[in-house]
Amino acid sequence: MLLLRTFIISLFFCLPVHAISSDGAPLAEELRVFKLSTDVKLLLLKYYHVQADEGNSQLVEEVLHHRDEVAYQKDRLFQEMSEGYSEKQSRIDGHWVEFNTLLEQNINEIRESNYPELQVVTLMRKAQRAMLDELEQLSQSILSNNEVSLSELTLWQRDQKNLLIEVVERYIERAASSMGAPLTIDSVDINVLCQRFDRGIEDMLTRVSSSEAQRLLNKVRSQWLFIETAATDTNARLIPFLVMRYADSILARLDDVAHHI
Repeated sequence: MLLLRTFIISLFFCLPVHAISSDGAPLAEELRVFKLSTDVKLLLLKYYHVQADEGNSQLVEEVLHHRDEVAYQKDRLFQEMSEGYSEKQSRIDGHWVEFNTLLEQNINEIRESNYPELQVVTLMRKAQRAMLDELEQLSQSILSNNEVSLSELTLWQRDQKNLLIEVVERYIERAASSMGAPLTIDSVDINVLCQRFDRGIEDMLTRVSSSEAQRLLNKVRSQWLFIETAATDTNARLIPFLVMRYADSILARLDDVAHHI
């Protein structure tokens, strides 16, 4: 039984990292859509970090730089995307223009008075959510139209990334709330999200045999424990700079883990 289990696990991780398919082109396209979605989520987190740090000029420039990178990434993706998705691209572009306009307005308010308009922040977030929904639909369309599916490893990796970003978003909103950031209203308790992330890392640690993959996962777990404590303890001192830095590090390591399995 032990040998059979080892064989099954080995077979599972020998499958292509990003999907189960003989044609890599649609999957590469879908991967770019997911990356764009992740970067759009991070853009809002970086904006909230500006609020939490009361308009820190260096952070403002980082937000605008990340905004420009996202815009370039989106335009390049749409220029090179296969035919048949023009309507979805148009809707995504519309939400992006709205989000970007509101972001620019908020940044200007912060530069002038350190305080953004609460209603504008709410509208910006609404536009971002609408864009993310369209990107998710685009991703599903690419997979469905090309009859391809993502591997279990890729699904795990994405689930961990999304859980991390959601937890950090809750935290960074709380850190920024003194400057008018709306707090998340969600039916899923933040402790449940943290438990799901914990289980994902622990489960993967029991499956991998590569010493480098285990080292990376242990480093992820170490940094995650810091984020989890900061996010779930409302009495803890707010330290958005470290939380954001660790989140960036974890996201990169989740990518590295897949390359060492």
